[in-house]
Amino acid sequence: MPQNERHARGQRAAGLHLRHLILRPGPYRDEWEQHAHDVRPDEIRHDAVCTVIAEHLYETGAHDETDTGLARMLKDRVSRAFGGRGLSLQTLRWFEEAFRLSPHDAQRVHELYRGDLRPTVIVGRLPPPPAGAMTSGHETTLLFEHHFIGRDGVPARHHTQQTVRALVDGMTSYQYRIDTPEADVRVVRGGQVGPVYQLSDRLWAVDISFHHPLHYGDEAYFDYWTIFHYSQPPTAEFRRGTHLRVEHLDLRLEFHPGRLPKNLWWAEWADYRRPDEAIVEREAVALDEELSAHRYLEAIEHTVVGYYWEW
Repeated sequence: MPQNERHARGQRAAGLHLRHLILRPGPYRDEWEQHAHDVRPDEIRHDAVCTVIAEHLYETGAHDETDTGLARMLKDRVSRAFGGRGLSLQTLRWFEEAFRLSPHDAQRVHELYRGDLRPTVIVGRLPPPPAGAMTSGHETTLLFEHHFIGRDGVPARHHTQQTVRALVDGMTSYQYRIDTPEADVRVVRGGQVGPVYQLSDRLWAVDISFHHPLHYGDEAYFDYWTIFHYSQPPTAEFRRGTHLRVEHLDLRLEFHPGRLPKNLWWAEWADYRRPDEAIVEREAVALDEELSAHRYLEAIEHTVVGYYWEW
């Protein structure tokens, strides 16, 4: 990879990881949230973040206290960093000092900035769905997805373990969306599954009802399997698309010993809908000793990620 491309990718990865650290509940969020009001759990107030950095620069004497417009001047830097559009080393150091990043978090951000580590936070530019087509009364805080390809080269089963946190009072179910009606969904624990119904020409869903309604902030864990019975082989891919934020995503793809792919890639797509399914980035992947490929991400948002392969 050319040095300038590596540097740009490092800046993007470090900026998105900083956003991940600042967004999640904990001391970093507490630091800026005291300067904001009525903030949603999935929201960051850039002006409040800028205030924290500005106060740090005033306190350390790095900037003149008479310049009361410093926080406003920092908004472009913060916006660019959180949007993955650029992060200078100076801005990175300001974040590190102002929010008193732990040694572990600081090391991780600097390693991402240098390009030493693969990005673990992916924020894409996936266009929103049609109005009213998506419910947003929850956030996913844990998602394990394990996909199994059978001897015939067709998906045989899919195992999902998921934790959601309610963002509204009275959440009673989770809508699980799939791209085929040729499947049975079986809940092992955490709820009861309803019948498959169609959402669009390429999308179906089932509702997984919880054992009891969730209050705001409550979490529910559920474990379920999707058993496929395709009449025709689907596209050779395993993807996860999301308009909302998904944290702690673990994707695993396993092949039957009798049907291994000729080539396999990890990729990010611009969209999951035709005709905009262009691949934004891809990386060749080798199968491990268990004939599987695995990728862990701390968070994804507004993106489509996964694997595709050739026989």
